[in-house]
Amino acid sequence: MTQLALGFCLALIGAGLPAQSLAPPPTLTPDLADFPLVQSYNLGEVTISQQGVAAPFHTMPIPLTGAIAVPDGPGPFPWVLLLHGRHPGCHFADGDDSQWPCPPGTETRYDWGLAYLAQALAEAGYGVLVPNLNGAFADTHGATAANRSTLADQRSGQIIEAHLTRLEAAHRGEPGGFDLSLEGQVDDSKLAVVGHSMGGGAAALWASGRTQVNPAEKTLTPSALVLVAPTRSQPVSDRPDVFQLPDVPTAVLMGGCDRDIFDFSSLYYLETARQDSARTTPAIGVLLWGANHNFFNAAVAPDDYYRQPNHGDLCDPQRSAYRLSRVVQEDVLSQYIITFLQAVWSEPTDRHSLATLGLAPDRAAPSHLQGLSIATHLVLPTTHRCTVFNAETSPDQLPQPSPGLTLHRCPSFAACADRPRPYPKFPGVLVLDWATPAEQLHFPLPSVPINAFDSLELRLAMNANFTDSKVALGLILQDQQGKAVRVDIPVTAPALRQFSEKATSGHTYPTALRVPLQQFHGVDLTALESLTIVFDQASPGRLYLSTIDFVRR
Repeated sequence: MTQLALGFCLALIGAGLPAQSLAPPPTLTPDLADFPLVQSYNLGEVTISQQGVAAPFHTMPIPLTGAIAVPDGPGPFPWVLLLHGRHPGCHFADGDDSQWPCPPGTETRYDWGLAYLAQALAEAGYGVLVPNLNGAFADTHGATAANRSTLADQRSGQIIEAHLTRLEAAHRGEPGGFDLSLEGQVDDSKLAVVGHSMGGGAAALWASGRTQVNPAEKTLTPSALVLVAPTRSQPVSDRPDVFQLPDVPTAVLMGGCDRDIFDFSSLYYLETARQDSARTTPAIGVLLWGANHNFFNAAVAPDDYYRQPNHGDLCDPQRSAYRLSRVVQEDVLSQYIITFLQAVWSEPTDRHSLATLGLAPDRAAPSHLQGLSIATHLVLPTTHRCTVFNAETSPDQLPQPSPGLTLHRCPSFAACADRPRPYPKFPGVLVLDWATPAEQLHFPLPSVPINAFDSLELRLAMNANFTDSKVALGLILQDQQGKAVRVDIPVTAPALRQFSEKATSGHTYPTALRVPLQQFHGVDLTALESLTIVFDQASPGRLYLSTIDFVRR
């Protein structure tokens, strides 16, 4: 164990299918007149290419429609590209009823469903482009249940490029087709991409490809990414490799009451970010406990909670104190994106905003965002963390537990000994079970100075179905001279949160428990010997431990 940790420190380094019914549910039609900075556009039609389909479908017509918002005042402005998801409609209907293009007057404009967000961003000083991606998700032109996600990848990238090409032309003063003057209005050093649902999957895929293009061949390059309940609409256990992120500051947001991404596969983007040893920018995951999937787009009517109405004390809108309304979800997303972009694009860096967003490794992980309960998972570059333990990659030799503490491993996407594992099926975790309130787990530490780091971070989760007890922890750092300092972690820490009702299919997703090293005052950080986790305040208990790191700014 010690040898493995030393190596890390010396280097300093169900399915994910949105299970939507194809039967079109009721939709809402936002009125753009309610958003004075937002207007629709029609840039004509283009033809895109498709691979892996029969010859008649090698091409597909795409009307370039969408919405655009430009701030008042002089530019140039940073721009945000908003990508909506796949939702039912004439383009994605039941059985063989899908049509593309949709008959006049029948298409649900999910791009308009993001008009609230475009208005808020424009008011904050950002130009906003919202392409209509219904064509990318149309269940026509060779699309089948087996290949529709692959075709959506092919189509969405070409559609995004076509819209941005027109925006860049308008910025240069050439005809772009927009009914407003955009000459000189684009700051090509700042482009953020925001995607919801399958639009989130499209955003990550397109941004990854765009950032790899020769700089001489491009202008607008993504420099920030926000994914809102993103999905690639395929089982994450079958294709974990497709959940890749570009190396730009990234936020992944998901609701704890999302019944569309029921396996939490959206959060696997954070696992691939941690596995990327070449990554230089941070990624933050935010689990907004009371949010659902559909309320982030104003054109989608149903509350997806009712597709699996369990864990009522958290998610039932009729009884939960945590559950969020559509208006609150729209507001929190708008404000989060604005604050995130201000933080990652500001010079010097806005330290207060970073702490609020969970992006400050020298601060405790935040428990609330705009007064709403959250948990976070911060992924730092390998050069900013010293790994003590990783349940996915550490050897079979485990740290020595006290007699009443039992351990067993749960690798990602694999059987967890003889026990069922709750969603999500990742990351790899070490399961700790104890029956008496006097147990502890001891980790030897490497002989590497830790004083260059800011915090001790454990990534863990409690099992809400195991005990009614509220679990608190003690963390003890001991140096080589025998000096030991204990810090007690209260039950109110976000990673230890348990809701009052046991879930019928609970989720255990490890999130950040971060303790600034200043709290271990008196211990010699240049010569640490051990870390001990103490379980002496509640029993019985079960905890899922994923990683232990020392982290720094």
